[in-house]
Amino acid sequence: MIILLYLMVGNYYDLQIASQRASEDTKTLLITMSLWAFLFGVLMEWKGLRSLFNGRINFNWKLLIPTLILSILVFIPNIYWMRWYGVSQDIYPNIFLLPETHMILSVLAGTMLVRTFIDNK
Repeated sequence: MIILLYLMVGNYYDLQIASQRASEDTKTLLITMSLWAFLFGVLMEWKGLRSLFNGRINFNWKLLIPTLILSILVFIPNIYWMRWYGVSQDIYPNIFLLPETHMILSVLAGTMLVRTFIDNK
C-alpha cells in the first residue's frame, strides 16, 4: 500500500507539471492516477482479498451494477467531464472535476469491487 501511495504522489506531481504545460500526457496521467487509487481501494479490503484467494467467493448482485458504473466513471479523465458539461453548479458533473473527489471515488470503486465478490456477514 505504501508503494501505491508513493506512485500516486509521484504521479500527482507529474500531473501538476503536465497541466501547467498543457501537455497531452495529462489524460494518461489522470487515468494512471485513477488506477493507483482503484488498486489502493482493492488493497484496503485485504481480508476480502484473502477470502477470494482462499476460494470463498460469494457474489453480491446488489453491488455489481453500482460498482461497474462507478468503475467506468472514475476512469474517465476530468478533462472530458469539463468538455462535456463545462463548469456548472450541478453537483453530479462537479464531483468528477475535482481531483480529490475523483480519487476518493476511485478508492471507493476498488473497495466496492472486492465487496461484490465476498460475503460481508
